[in-house]
Amino acid sequence: MLVCSWKFRVFASAVVCMLFCASSYAQTPLFSEVHTIRTADQAVPIEHSFNVVVGGRYKVSLADLGFVPDGATPLTPAPLASVKLAVTSGSTIVGTTLTAPGSMEFDAAIGTYVVHVIGQVGTAPGSGPIGIQVTNTATNAALASFADVVGPVETPTPSNETFTNDSFTVETDGNYVVTLTDLNFPQPLTTLTLVVTTPTGVFVPTTPLTTAGSATMTLQHGVSYLIFTAGLADATVNAGLYSATVTPAGGGAPVFSKMLTVGTVAPLASVTLTGGTSYTLKLADLALPSALTSLNALVATNGQVAAQLTAAGTSPPFTAASSTYQLFALASTGDTGSYTVTVAPQSGSPALTIARAVTATGGTKVVYSYDASVTTAGSYQFNLTDFSVPEKFADLSAVAIQGGAPLGPALSGSANQTVTVAAGPVSFLVFATPGQTGTGSLFGLNLVTSADTTPVYEITQGVGQLFSRREVTVTTAGNYALTVADVGFPVPLATFAVYLTRGTNRVGSVYAGGPLKFAAQPGDYFVNFIAQPGGTDKAGTYALAFVPAVTVSLKSDVTTVASGGVAHLTWTSENATDCTASGGWTGTQILNGGATSSALTANTTFTLTCNGAGGLSDTQSVSVTVTAPPPSSGGGGGGAFGSDLVLLLAGVLVLRFSRFPTPKRA
Repeated sequence: MLVCSWKFRVFASAVVCMLFCASSYAQTPLFSEVHTIRTADQAVPIEHSFNVVVGGRYKVSLADLGFVPDGATPLTPAPLASVKLAVTSGSTIVGTTLTAPGSMEFDAAIGTYVVHVIGQVGTAPGSGPIGIQVTNTATNAALASFADVVGPVETPTPSNETFTNDSFTVETDGNYVVTLTDLNFPQPLTTLTLVVTTPTGVFVPTTPLTTAGSATMTLQHGVSYLIFTAGLADATVNAGLYSATVTPAGGGAPVFSKMLTVGTVAPLASVTLTGGTSYTLKLADLALPSALTSLNALVATNGQVAAQLTAAGTSPPFTAASSTYQLFALASTGDTGSYTVTVAPQSGSPALTIARAVTATGGTKVVYSYDASVTTAGSYQFNLTDFSVPEKFADLSAVAIQGGAPLGPALSGSANQTVTVAAGPVSFLVFATPGQTGTGSLFGLNLVTSADTTPVYEITQGVGQLFSRREVTVTTAGNYALTVADVGFPVPLATFAVYLTRGTNRVGSVYAGGPLKFAAQPGDYFVNFIAQPGGTDKAGTYALAFVPAVTVSLKSDVTTVASGGVAHLTWTSENATDCTASGGWTGTQILNGGATSSALTANTTFTLTCNGAGGLSDTQSVSVTVTAPPPSSGGGGGGAFGSDLVLLLAGVLVLRFSRFPTPKRA
């Protein structure tokens, strides 16, 4: 049993708390996600969150609202083929999972909860709508309600079609002009449609635009108008570009403006140009790793083309308005290739320069393009890493581009090179062929200073259908933990593995759940995971969280004491909610403090375990060795000398006290 010296404990606790108490409570996660996934041949899962601010018992009800639109009274039901619902708190399912419409109850603490629904539509028309309601069972008050639709299995949009839906509002009542423009890039679209409606479905204007043109309409402020567009390109060309704008009839800035691509037209970037300044558009084929078969580029604003090129070269100058311009390109190749596009004034630095990689339709390679900005010119290290997880790439290469030219030869596999970089934009192009089994592959890329390896840019990319990536920015150095869990709704995942990286560096991995603890420096970290649903529902749910780790430090002022001696313990914790002692001491301890042990007569180990949110914990121990006591004095010459000395001192005292007279009694 440990006995605390109250003076020591109060002093140590006060000092330690001044230093550490501000950071000793659980902190908000940097990233947290609980998500249900499904295979491509299943309906998209439905997820809604709600907050409980008063603890108690709650009921979640699921209703199948589908009906056949036949006008019958009562309505003819159109039930779902299947539906399941679960509620999670973090990585834990609360209550009972519903496998059909109905309700379930659970005891809720204060916090955030997520409703997860999976299902399949029935065969009757009108199947799909559902209703979800959360109520407090004690008061019968509704806490949250959601209406949604279990949709049919998604069918991919053909590559030569584009459908969009947006919304906009106006600040002033009046007449506005909606304009639909075909930019004929590279040739006119075969079909073009635009519809504007009120939220109640009233058409504004009353006749949709079915060709390029414009129409005047009367709009009111405070109304959120819906705008829908559709574009279809010739299947052999598989490319197009159009715009939709809404502007005041009397002139002025657009209240809505969007340029939309069809097929293989690539939206590259946007740039704000200085009004009245003359610019040119420049286009170049890098021929890396091979030459392109065609190359086009276009720069435009609000549906108006400023410059266009149909081959590598430089456009005639154009005078810019004070506006944001969009840049688009269209390139084709027999295998893989790359190009650069630059928008620059007649003199001075370019307003925009980027490079892009392109691959042939249906080809085996996958290409990626990344952009960064370097603020200080100098020598840098360009690194490429094949993490070989779950398998090695069949082929992997990368090149850095600046000013329309490579900064060095392409890197292959895991490699690095020193490059001289000017201040300004730089692009990185990656050409990858995944491994042969198709399970996926992972690569990392970064640009760091040669002097102290400070990252200027870093990225980790998974290649393959199963890979997903989440980026987390750490702003404060410290100890962190990545928590990973398979929630088990509706069944455990067939595959679930997580790789934590920072650019080209692998921090750690988790394969079977559990926290991954690590020390992090400020920068961007990437949570890369492979998740594949299993079971007949072909769906699964995972939980990920990137949180400050629970840490505890326990120290003793001694490692060895003589029998009967004591040890003074001090400890601190971070991100903990409670601490418990064991071994040479017991009981609940404060988060940061100090204590003194009882007299120790045998070797003793003191252990302290501190727990935090999300099931995180940390344990530290210190051991104290106890030595035998010194031999007791007595016997021999020393003993006789000691006895004589005692007798001598006693005699002296008797003699001195005998010199004083005895007081007389009154």
